[in-house]
Amino acid sequence: MVVGTSVVDLSGLGTADRVAELRRRLATMPGGGPPAAARSGAPATARPEGAAVAEPDAAVPGAASADAGASGAVSFDARVPGVVVPRSVAPLLPGGVLPAGRVTAVSGSATLRVGLLAAATAAGARCAVVGWPELGVAAVAEQGGRLDCLALVPDPGPDPAAVVSVLLDGLDLVLLGPGVRVVAPSRARVLAGRVRAAGAVLLVGADWPGAELTLTGRHCRYGGLGAGVGRLDSVSTMVRCSGRAAPPRTAEWVAAG
Repeated sequence: MVVGTSVVDLSGLGTADRVAELRRRLATMPGGGPPAAARSGAPATARPEGAAVAEPDAAVPGAASADAGASGAVSFDARVPGVVVPRSVAPLLPGGVLPAGRVTAVSGSATLRVGLLAAATAAGARCAVVGWPELGVAAVAEQGGRLDCLALVPDPGPDPAAVVSVLLDGLDLVLLGPGVRVVAPSRARVLAGRVRAAGAVLLVGADWPGAELTLTGRHCRYGGLGAGVGRLDSVSTMVRCSGRAAPPRTAEWVAAG
């Protein structure tokens, strides 16, 4: 497990010892304050210290004030508890945030996952990534994310669901990487119950059973490159949101390269 620049090897520990070590490490993380469960009835989108307040976005009906961080993250409706997302993605989601207490599937572009982590941590949300050893944390930082609010568990061991359950109790958002295998629907329902009880956000892969929302990213163009020359300075991603209670919507999001 990695928290900021601290590295802990969990490979030699049994399940109970892994859980105990995870709890100890989570208690040292800065950011979100009390555990997510204590905030399940309140927004998890508190503006980071020193962040500017932008004008409401006209694209979102009934929008409240918009809070923008270094990554362009914005929360449109303070009545909806959740975790902030990049500004261009916000109009696709109910209330302009990743809704607390729900399971959301993310597929396609890895840039989208990185952007979601950057926006969330920039706003002070405490996040964890499970089963994604290839994740480049430098990319999160380049998008304006706070690495001290990000925990990495590259190898969750033989029972990833137990690790995820512990993380959900103490963090605002947990993202499952490709190293976490899809569980049976019955186990997925148990984890979904943990997500609801904690008031946290669980981001899973496209094949995960029971996801209530789906965000799909697809690169559409690159900025800064000419005819064989130049330096990549931006990546444009088409993001599509669909779900049980949300009509399909699509928007273009431009991330710094």
